[in-house]
Amino acid sequence: MKITVVYNPTAGGGRETLLCRFVAELEKLDARVRLYHTRGPGDATAYLQALENQGDCVVAVGGDGTTNEVLNGLAPGVALGVFATGTANVLAKELQLPKQPEQAARIVVNGKNVPVTPARLNGRRFIMMCGIGYDAWVVDGVNLSVKERFGKLAYVQSMLAQIRRYGQRHYRVMVDGRPLDCFSAIVTNGRHYGGSFVLSREANILRPQVQVLLFQKPGVSFLLRCLAALLLGRMERVDGVASLRAQRVEIRCENADEPIQADGDPAGKLPAEIVVEEVPVPMRVAQTFQ
Repeated sequence: MKITVVYNPTAGGGRETLLCRFVAELEKLDARVRLYHTRGPGDATAYLQALENQGDCVVAVGGDGTTNEVLNGLAPGVALGVFATGTANVLAKELQLPKQPEQAARIVVNGKNVPVTPARLNGRRFIMMCGIGYDAWVVDGVNLSVKERFGKLAYVQSMLAQIRRYGQRHYRVMVDGRPLDCFSAIVTNGRHYGGSFVLSREANILRPQVQVLLFQKPGVSFLLRCLAALLLGRMERVDGVASLRAQRVEIRCENADEPIQADGDPAGKLPAEIVVEEVPVPMRVAQTFQ
């Protein structure tokens, strides 16, 4: 098996020892490994796009942002593997992938492929989620130096800083042509959010649709109820949260320069056009994954 490993040395503060153990186990399993260390934002995508032959599988070693970059450079028909060493690692949680490097390597070599269908946000792929409003403000406001030193605490800091802004912006969302209004929105491919929290029990990463969660009431008290519900995995039970399946989503905000986040990183500004792709990506998971 020919495997290209793309490693982000800044994800999660760096995990060189884990990387070495992961690559050693791949080679022990008779895989032919090509290893690449990324040098900055966008480098993983550019590197893969320049490769004439990416091999049988490309493995992203880093966080969800690293996986997003690898996804956007992945050639058609090549499998995507993940060894999560980043901050949130939402996709790894969704696919029940292990943190232990030897186990992760065995899944890449001896596991199976499942079809995961990405979506495109303004032409760029994402695999887990994108968000606008409060969700995007939090990601946009993360202090990268704090994130590098303290991991998820950087997101908590940004969440607290952005709470009072909630409800100040109003968005028009078209969900498969149906016009709706909200004060924040998250478009998700899977169930999990921020690592282990369950955002949507209706979402299914193996289904070629996204789940659209619209937060349709203003006010800090409503947002706090939603955050409490997230901790309990009951977001879709909150009065004022709408959850819909979709193939195509369009989001606009008049007279405002509003950010978007995708897979945990800033992803430009509104307007947003989100379209589910027609062809899934084969992803490496354990034989026991269902």
